[in-house]
Amino acid sequence: MGIKEASLKLAAVSLIADEAKKAKDRLRAELQAEMDNIGADRIKAELDGETVAYVTTVQPKFKWEITSDRKFIEWVKSQMPSEIVETVRPSYVDYVLSHLKYVDDLVIAPNGEIVDWAIGSASEPYLTTKFSEDGREKVKDAIIGKAIETVEVLELN
Repeated sequence: MGIKEASLKLAAVSLIADEAKKAKDRLRAELQAEMDNIGADRIKAELDGETVAYVTTVQPKFKWEITSDRKFIEWVKSQMPSEIVETVRPSYVDYVLSHLKYVDDLVIAPNGEIVDWAIGSASEPYLTTKFSEDGREKVKDAIIGKAIETVEVLELN
């Protein structure tokens, strides 16, 4: 394949990838809304009556973020000075963060103290698709055999 053909194929694949991402985001939003409406957190994707994949809503874990390393280090020094090396040991950071709590918009440490060196955030739920053992191959065959119209799925028409 020459440089012209390769560049045209790359342009086409780039367009397909961009459009596929748009379609995937749109379909995820639509499916999540439908799943929320019926209270489902997992649904089967079927092709000709056979399960080819499962789509599942994933609830990300709540995460803490230390907003002031200096204040956190001072706090750890007062609580557990043996945990201070040059920085706070990662295992202790994990321990402290896993035991922080929100109470009335305040961050509370494991000892009950209000701290101002961390905030928490939760990500939005998202969908994952896990293909069954031969699901990916069956969907690929359906696309090749035009049982699934890629142009329609990508809304290119």
